[in-house]
Amino acid sequence: MNAGSSLDTGTDVHGFVISITEPPVVEVDTEATAAYVRLRPGKVVHTKPFGCSSGFVMLDFDADENVVGIEILGQQEFSIRELIKLVPPVQATESILDRTRYRTASFAEAV
Repeated sequence: MNAGSSLDTGTDVHGFVISITEPPVVEVDTEATAAYVRLRPGKVVHTKPFGCSSGFVMLDFDADENVVGIEILGQQEFSIRELIKLVPPVQATESILDRTRYRTASFAEAV
């Protein structure tokens, strides 16, 4: 795929575990009912949809197929524990999740 965030609309992503090893950063846009969970630094090489019964979820991958971020639309609850319920299975310790940082979404950084 091309570098940058591209959408592969024909593929749902299942059958793997998302491991959270560093405290994530959750960027929240309450007006758009959207959140971005940044799991690790890295350049997004491609994006794939994740089938979910609630909201709209996209997973961003780096060149090594690691999930670097999770885009979530249509959510009203933005706690990390509620957000990761949408993309099971996720492995993370409580101490990692307790150190999650939250901030207002900055669209300038995403470009």
